[in-house]
Amino acid sequence: MSTIKLTRRDFIAATTASALLGSKGAFAGNEKRRVALVGTGIRGSSFWGKFLNDNYDDAIEYVGLCDINPGRLQYARDYMGVDCPLFTDFDAMLAEARPDLVIVTTVDSTHDEFIVKGLHAGLDVVTEKPMTTDETKCQAILDAAD
Repeated sequence: MSTIKLTRRDFIAATTASALLGSKGAFAGNEKRRVALVGTGIRGSSFWGKFLNDNYDDAIEYVGLCDINPGRLQYARDYMGVDCPLFTDFDAMLAEARPDLVIVTTVDSTHDEFIVKGLHAGLDVVTEKPMTTDETKCQAILDAAD
């Protein structure tokens, strides 16, 4: 029996790709998955943003970036090498960009807000760890997933 040795980064990339490509019958035909990213700090723009764009640009298309900091938004778009609208309002991004999937990389204490809104909009949601910061927020996410 052979074993597969993966780095932590490779493992995360593989599980992310599975989430991006495997849910809700994605890719009926050759359509790219429409992805929006909320939170464009270092983790959002580098690992999630640039890494996914560089490695899965044949499978995904960024349709919106959202952050409360307009300067960070512009930097993230340039750094990631994407051409998509920028938003400082998450609800406006959902309405205008119409993503299939939202990646949440905001500060930990606000993950639940964007996860719940994404789930209520019927979207797939991927979040970095931790999913949330307390049991009340966790319950709100569980309730939204039903």
